[in-house]
Amino acid sequence: MSRAVFTSVLALLGASCLDSTGNRLVGFKAQASGDPALGLVAGQPYTFTSGRGYEVTLTTARLFVGAVYLSTLEPMTASGSVEAPCVTPGLITGEVRGGLLVDVLDPTPQVFPAPGVGSDVPTRSAQLWLTSGDVSAADDSQVILHVEGTAARGGTSWPFVGKLTLGKNRALPPRSAALPSANPICEQRIVTPIPFAAALDGRAVWLKVDPRAYFASVNFGTLLQVSSTPPSYAFRDDAATADQADNALFNGLRAASGPYRLELVP
Repeated sequence: MSRAVFTSVLALLGASCLDSTGNRLVGFKAQASGDPALGLVAGQPYTFTSGRGYEVTLTTARLFVGAVYLSTLEPMTASGSVEAPCVTPGLITGEVRGGLLVDVLDPTPQVFPAPGVGSDVPTRSAQLWLTSGDVSAADDSQVILHVEGTAARGGTSWPFVGKLTLGKNRALPPRSAALPSANPICEQRIVTPIPFAAALDGRAVWLKVDPRAYFASVNFGTLLQVSSTPPSYAFRDDAATADQADNALFNGLRAASGPYRLELVP
């Protein structure tokens, strides 16, 4: 499924709104950052206690967002990483394309290279597209999440690095032989539905990212040790060999509830 499908839906929505209902097309700026509410300081490490009791200090946390789409789809109440169809029901009310590499440890707004366009039809949720191109492409080498830091608990520490991609390494087998197209890779690359109740009115859309949520369920004790002198650990970037820590970080990246929050700002 390519972005062109969503663009055409938005165009039809805009045309229908302008015809009779009085709703209108709206241009807007889109930006992203680490969540300022966390007390982040640009260029400084960020330390927090994870849900499993690890003291985690992040020195690097970068997220690549290929696109953001807004929708009339009501958000689900369940949290966590939930598979959703690549084309969700509900109309697309806005889109932001162009791709942005977000420094999640920097609370300063970082602007998407292309402006957003949408309609003032009420939005209920958002989608993040974690891809550098066609969301259905068989492979993608773009690093979507790059994290580095140290976790410590009970006198043991795990200096770690993680570079997650969403390419062939994340492909899942079909759910059944009768459904060879089931489990398409696009399901892995779209985070949806993220709650966002708003009506576009020309104000900026601000995506705020909480990096703590990525590590909430990570058991650092299962990380792959890649060096003993000095000690160093790495998150695996392969679904076939992933351990608990690897799966937990990947699921945290794709969670529709927890890491991501959107607001309209002047």
